[in-house]
Amino acid sequence: MQTIRIKPADGLRVRLEDGSGYLAEDGQAVALTGYWHRRLTDGDVIEVQDAPAKPARKSAEG
Repeated sequence: MQTIRIKPADGLRVRLEDGSGYLAEDGQAVALTGYWHRRLTDGDVIEVQDAPAKPARKSAEG
């Protein structure tokens, strides 16, 4: 099953599919089930992309 990263739309608290709590405000990965597809369609949640990893900084030693 496909996994996506979503967060609640501004000002909303969205229950997790299993009712155990709420979707994290900064987003979390979930399996794209019918429940989450409906939340996306209704505008209750927004799909977010993970920020690309920053490359490691090279030290000034040389």
